[in-house]
Amino acid sequence: MQLITETRQLEQAVASLRGHDEFAFDVETLGEYRGVPAVNETAWISLAAQGECFVIPMGHPNGNHRLRKASRRKNKSTGEWEQITEQWEPPPKQLRPSTVFDALEELLFSDRRKIAHNAPFDLLSVAKYYGGKFPPPPYGDTIVAAWMLNENRPLGLKSLDKERWGLVYDTEEVGKCIERHPFGTVADYSYMDAKTTWLHWRDMRPRITTEGLEDMWALEMDVLHCLLHMGGGVPIDIEALQRLRRDLRQRMTGCEADVYKAAGRVFNIGSTPQKQKVLYEEQGLRPRKRTPKGAPSTDAEALAPYQGRNAVVDAILAYQETSKILGTYVEGYLGNPEEGKPTQIFNGRIHPMLKQYGTVTGRFSCSAPNIQNWPRAETEWGKAIRDLVDPILGFVLLVADYAQIEQRILAHFAGKGALWQGFWDGVDAHTATAAAVFGVAPEDVTKQMRQVAKAIAFAIAYGAGPQKVADMSHTTLRRAKQILSTHEREFPEVYRYKTKLLRTVRSRRPEPYLRTLLGRKRRLPDLLSHDNSRRAKAERQVVNSHMQGSNADITKLAMVRLHKNLLPGMQILLTVHDEIAVMCPEGIAEEGAKVLHDAMAGPEMQLLSVPVTTDVKICRRWSEAK
Repeated sequence: MQLITETRQLEQAVASLRGHDEFAFDVETLGEYRGVPAVNETAWISLAAQGECFVIPMGHPNGNHRLRKASRRKNKSTGEWEQITEQWEPPPKQLRPSTVFDALEELLFSDRRKIAHNAPFDLLSVAKYYGGKFPPPPYGDTIVAAWMLNENRPLGLKSLDKERWGLVYDTEEVGKCIERHPFGTVADYSYMDAKTTWLHWRDMRPRITTEGLEDMWALEMDVLHCLLHMGGGVPIDIEALQRLRRDLRQRMTGCEADVYKAAGRVFNIGSTPQKQKVLYEEQGLRPRKRTPKGAPSTDAEALAPYQGRNAVVDAILAYQETSKILGTYVEGYLGNPEEGKPTQIFNGRIHPMLKQYGTVTGRFSCSAPNIQNWPRAETEWGKAIRDLVDPILGFVLLVADYAQIEQRILAHFAGKGALWQGFWDGVDAHTATAAAVFGVAPEDVTKQMRQVAKAIAFAIAYGAGPQKVADMSHTTLRRAKQILSTHEREFPEVYRYKTKLLRTVRSRRPEPYLRTLLGRKRRLPDLLSHDNSRRAKAERQVVNSHMQGSNADITKLAMVRLHKNLLPGMQILLTVHDEIAVMCPEGIAEEGAKVLHDAMAGPEMQLLSVPVTTDVKICRRWSEAK
């Protein structure tokens, strides 16, 4: 390790790294918002290449020796307890961030490959020191590489170090709060992060090629570039958010009263045991789901079969949903200083961290805040939350989503048959399914029939059984079995596809795996498990992984195509479920809408054997898109 604390050492380090065409780097951040690249404070940066590693502190607050621990003492005169802050010896002299980043600019903004573990965080954390401009490609990301090589394992750098080399070096979790640790400890930690990232890169990158994932790797690196473009944040209407908080607090009071009225007594709605007593003893409901400890569950999934059939269930679900919207999306974004909850809005924007590696299927996950758990766009709360997105003056929103994309993917994989033909005839997939199952013309399909068709689609995608179909359709188990039997008779190609896919995946050795539409690998080792429950779960995941993984392929490819063809001023804001939202200058909205449409459903995106369609809406508020 070479610790850099003087300008001369920094110049020598940059000169040495000029001789490499790629390097790994890692940043350590501090402060209340250390996890938000747009506003965190970068206090360390380490850079590693073949045979060398440089560690550069830029404002670590502590020396190597703690002079006083944090404690409390009682003030004798007031009787109040006072907090005594910990005290450290002064830190060594360090270079200013401006000096460091000026010197590193020629490396970070060169055509050298920049490698990191969770690269968007590190790249966006340094971007603020260049006026928001982030380092250009090429990139390497070891967390993405690790995920592509085995999506079923923990992806944290320390977990990978232990798995690969049996290396354990951070028992104190230094990175979570570097200001609680001595200078030397953080220097060693920063060195190890950069060095092991480099070593993982050298180990993993050739295996990407060996496993036939080169095309997927290129796509994921293009996605990474797209995510950096999205790092500028999403403008939020704070006044509307505050109004929504007031409205929801009032609604919570009404929902609570409705629960008590339906139950005929007052009880603690926040107490699971009390809810269990009301629902399963007093109301006499039959538990449809149990907790890991065997108790009857009271979550939304467990109560859904009774929705619309029991007044207490309806009232509790309304209360729980309102509580979640208020706590997660409203107060979660605004923050609550009284409860020690920090805001997630900075300079009028939220900065969600989309994780391209966040799921085993390939779909995005998200954090700080999580936008991937927003309610569906067609629901009341889905519209209310999306309407908080507020394009800046002179801009509009372009919003598009794929129409029934997973059903189209299923039709593609299943091949010619009723579902496949329905898409070519322009018939809605659920309508076509309901018409076939109930033996009626498409124009005679009722809302209830379409709900049954949706339940069947869920059963196909997630491997659910007749009971789930019965619950979702609000019908009997016997009737659900008849419906599924009829569906299999009318859509035999779907069941042939499921059987063949499972047989093919299970036959692959040494570890069963499938490939998605564009070639992503999904490994399902539990298909060979001797544990019946684990094997059955893996069997249910096969079709779901094939469809959702292919959906992820299509969405990511669309985002990359969109990013490469953006018109001046356009910014991709979000992708939520199957939707993509773009902020576009109002004067070029029509042209921007065409760019978005072509990126998602243009001729080069017709990857399926059935048509892929999308409808782009130009709007000021997201709710106008539905």
